[in-house]
Amino acid sequence: MQKVIFLDVDGTLVDYEGRLPESAVRAVRAARENGHRVYICTGRSKAEVYQELWDIGLDGMIGGNGSYVEDRGEVVMHQLITLEQCRRIVDWLHERGLEFYLESNNGLFASEDFAGKAQPAIREYSRRKGKEDADGATAATVFPDMIYGAELYRDDLNKVSYLLGSYQDYLDTKERDRKSVV
Repeated sequence: MQKVIFLDVDGTLVDYEGRLPESAVRAVRAARENGHRVYICTGRSKAEVYQELWDIGLDGMIGGNGSYVEDRGEVVMHQLITLEQCRRIVDWLHERGLEFYLESNNGLFASEDFAGKAQPAIREYSRRKGKEDADGATAATVFPDMIYGAELYRDDLNKVSYLLGSYQDYLDTKERDRKSVV
């Protein structure tokens, strides 16, 4: 009986150093050789699913926190943030002085001061994940393909991530989301 296997990427298929263990490669290939289908299910957008992962023999992915679904090279579903929604989000984040990055299948696009302002959060996250060189972690090492200086009003977005300046930013975001749903 054929089974469908879903694997997370970070901390499951690859470690928090970004290494893909040979044991994971063997396991995925063995599952496929036994007639099973293997997909990744990840918060990553397709731009962050590097060729090394595809090369192990994945059948597809659910990515961008569920906004993108691909099966055997065919896009099954892709729910994008509209250009108008993106404008409102980017403007709101700029008004609050919050740094962010926009995720699309075409790349990760950083706000103007993201690299510098993200430094404390990146290092703390790295420490909590047990990274050996957490104090040396930078935006460039954590997001090696981040694009700076690109257009931020985009129509190809899967999701937006941003740095909280305070807990109030979180509360205000929840309130704004609640109002936009009503």
